Amino acid sequence: MKLLKCFAFVYFAISWARGIPGQFKIYKEDKSLKNLFLLLGRLIMAITAMIVAAAIYL
Repeated sequence: MKLLKCFAFVYFAISWARGIPGQFKIYKEDKSLKNLFLLLGRLIMAITAMIVAAAIYL
């Protein structure tokens, strides 16, 4: 069961990380605070999901 939860969080991290390049492109075109927060939110959620996956596995 732990391994299944770990894979679920890894899947979430990969899905959030896949959206980062597109969000970065949007941020480069229009450097607004809203776009920066959306980009940072995706980065933080991807990193957090990987940390949680490692914590569940250990």
